[in-house]
Amino acid sequence: MATKKRKSSKSSMSQQIVGMATMGLPAPVQKVAASKWGSKLLLIAVPILIASGIITITFSGGMPTVNVNRDRATAVGRDLSTEAYKAAERVRDYSESGYR
Repeated sequence: MATKKRKSSKSSMSQQIVGMATMGLPAPVQKVAASKWGSKLLLIAVPILIASGIITITFSGGMPTVNVNRDRATAVGRDLSTEAYKAAERVRDYSESGYR
């Protein structure tokens, strides 16, 4: 008789890190952020947003403050849109020229 495989209820390292980082947030936000996919997404997206200058973290009196630069986010979105359009044109040119 075949037995059903049980999913592991053990949290991954990314879930544990995000769980600790979101301690001060409301419970529903913590639950989503500490889920399997939410934690991985946060650990990938947040460093990218910080490196691009969209999110800045400043410490005053030992407490971190997170700021979102909407102007920078708009500029980065515009740049990404332009790059995506150029990439699509290159792919279209390659496929039209018969290059494979």
